[in-house]
Amino acid sequence: MKIMRTILSLAACAIVALAACAQSKEGTEYNVSGKCNDAAKVYIIEMGGKQDQPIDSATVKDGKFSMKGTADKDALLGITATKNDYSVFFNDGTPITIDMTTMALKGSDLNVRLNGYDRELSAISSQTVPLFKQYSDAQEAGKSKEELEKLAAELTPKLEALSNQLVKRVKEIVNENKDNLIPAAFINNIVYDLEYPELKEVLDPKRAYASHPALAGARQYLAAVSKKAGIIGQPFIDITENDMDGNPHKLSEYCGKGNYVLIDFWASWCGPCRAEMPNVKAAYDKYKSKGFNVVGLSFDNSLEKWKKAVDDMQLGWVHLSDLQGWKTLAGQTYGINSIPASYLVDPNGKIIAADLRGEKLMEKLKEIYGF
Repeated sequence: MKIMRTILSLAACAIVALAACAQSKEGTEYNVSGKCNDAAKVYIIEMGGKQDQPIDSATVKDGKFSMKGTADKDALLGITATKNDYSVFFNDGTPITIDMTTMALKGSDLNVRLNGYDRELSAISSQTVPLFKQYSDAQEAGKSKEELEKLAAELTPKLEALSNQLVKRVKEIVNENKDNLIPAAFINNIVYDLEYPELKEVLDPKRAYASHPALAGARQYLAAVSKKAGIIGQPFIDITENDMDGNPHKLSEYCGKGNYVLIDFWASWCGPCRAEMPNVKAAYDKYKSKGFNVVGLSFDNSLEKWKKAVDDMQLGWVHLSDLQGWKTLAGQTYGINSIPASYLVDPNGKIIAADLRGEKLMEKLKEIYGF
C-alpha cells in the first residue's frame, strides 16, 4: 500500500494503559496461521527492520500455513506472501489467523482493530495502481516526451488527491488514538507531511506510543527538524565551495547583499530533488527580476553527473559543491541529513524559513514581493 513516494505500513491497537506500552526485550511468542492460495511460502517481517530478511517463514501446504516463534513484546510485525504488501500486527502474544487473499485478520482486539485500519487505507491506496499503470503503459508504448508530460499533468492531480486523502485519514487516526500504540505504526509514513509544531506534538514523549521502536526514524527526523528550527532567525553561516569550473566561492558573495536568496540543498542522484526543481525554477524565473536568487549546494560526488543534471534541467542560478556527497561541508554546517532541503535568507542575511517546497515556496515569495 502506498502514499505516493512512500509505502504505508499501517497498524492499530486497542486502548491500553501507558505502562503497558513500554517495550519489553523479553521474547513474546507469536502464533500465526491461515490460508493462502496464491503463493508457496508466507513470511513474517519485522517492520522497520531489514524487510528483505524475514524473521520467519512457512511453506503453504494444501492452501494452509502456520508459524510459531518469538519476537519483542508489541513489536510491529508484518505477514506477507509477496514481500511487498504486508498485513501488520503488534506481537501481543494472542494467536493470529489470516486469509492472505482478503487480508482479513483475526486475533486480539488490538490486532483486529489494526487490520480494519490497514484494509481501509489499502482500499484508498489501491486506487493509485491503475493511474501509475496508465503512465507505465504509455512509456512502454513509446509515447513521445510531450505526450508523457501531458499524461503526467493529467494524472498528477488525481494522485495528489488520493495521497492527500490517505494522509488526512492517517492524521485522524493518530489524533483519535493518542493514548495507545496505534500511532506508532502510522507516523513514519506521514512524517514528511507534518509541519514542525505538529510533528513535535505527535512525538510528545508523554504520549503512550512515543517510545515505540517503530518510531525511531521519526524521532531522528524530529531531532533534525528541531535543529533546523533553531537556525531560523539566525544569520546564515558562511562557507566556501567550488563552482563547476573549480573556482571557490563564498556563500556571502550571494547572501546578505540586499536580496532574498534560497539556499537549495540537492543532488543529481536525488529523485525527489529533481522532482522539486520545476518549482524552484518557476520561482526563480518569476522573481529574479526583483533580485531573488538561488544558490544550489550539491551533495554530488561526480562532477560530470552534477553538470549534466544542471544542464538537462536548465537551472540558471549559482551552483556550488565540494563533491563530497553526504560528507559535504554544506550539509555538515547546516545539519542537513535528508534532501531536498532549503533555507530562505532575507536581504540582511537572516534565515527566515526552511524547506519551502512546492506551492509553499511560491506562496512565501508572493507574500514577500506582493504578486
